[in-house]
Amino acid sequence: MINDSLIELSLVIKNEFVEPVSYVFKKFCDYDFVITEDIEYNPDENEDKPISEFITIKSYLDDTDNNQKKISSIQGSLALIRMVCDIPELSIKKIFKKDWAEQKFPSIEIGENFIITNDKKLISNSKIIININPGLGFGTGHHPTTKMMLEQIEKYDLNSKNILDFGCGSGILSIAAKKLNAKNVIAIDTDDLAISSAKENINFSELSSIDLRVGSIEIIDPDKKFDFIFANISSTIISKYSHLLFSLINKNGILLCSGILNIHMEKTLLKLEKSGFKLINSYQEDDWSSLEMKIV
Repeated sequence: MINDSLIELSLVIKNEFVEPVSYVFKKFCDYDFVITEDIEYNPDENEDKPISEFITIKSYLDDTDNNQKKISSIQGSLALIRMVCDIPELSIKKIFKKDWAEQKFPSIEIGENFIITNDKKLISNSKIIININPGLGFGTGHHPTTKMMLEQIEKYDLNSKNILDFGCGSGILSIAAKKLNAKNVIAIDTDDLAISSAKENINFSELSSIDLRVGSIEIIDPDKKFDFIFANISSTIISKYSHLLFSLINKNGILLCSGILNIHMEKTLLKLEKSGFKLINSYQEDDWSSLEMKIV
């Protein structure tokens, strides 16, 4: 019988403690973590986003007989963090997958143009709405790497451009590209669940013309050329495929990449430069870096 329940783990913590707690959740949980802030504001009314000292971080385990070992590992890791950080006890409860998938997450404004939401009733005359169904295991745009990527994407005129989204995850970047009138968007990921999540979000955003494919970048026709490649993935993967990324971009094309820890930024940049890319700019937020590269 299919198990339709999950174990939800959650903590309300200060912003400064997100990194160690999210690391624990990513290491031991079955699904990615989600971060939410309990704030309300209207960007269309020129309201500034209020500063929130506390956030809620959640992650999930499949409801199986093997959970206790994982929960014990999580509790032990949090106990070590608690020796130097003031964090509360872990909240643990059982929920139904259907209820999780249908829950609301706060709409978030990113950059000058984007609002990410799963509220289909939200309308904006001045912003680009990206409708995301949170789904299991894939982010909702709260992570700094997604934020930095969207902030870079919105600077460019994507009208009639060809885009490759390498490691598309939930499909947020591909959806943003189509909303900015990109001509063709190919989105790839090695994870079947990521592609399923992206497909659901594309439908949720009422788009239909994004080409979703399961696999890594080797599945792309080597004769195919792109005006932009988005790679919000990891420094290891970006470095591994730096030559292939270079070969797939048109002259004067742009590579936007993130998922790079600050401590790995310099070596990732060096690898990309050795492959032929030139640095336009680099960005940092929290422990993460993003690189904006070009071919000349």
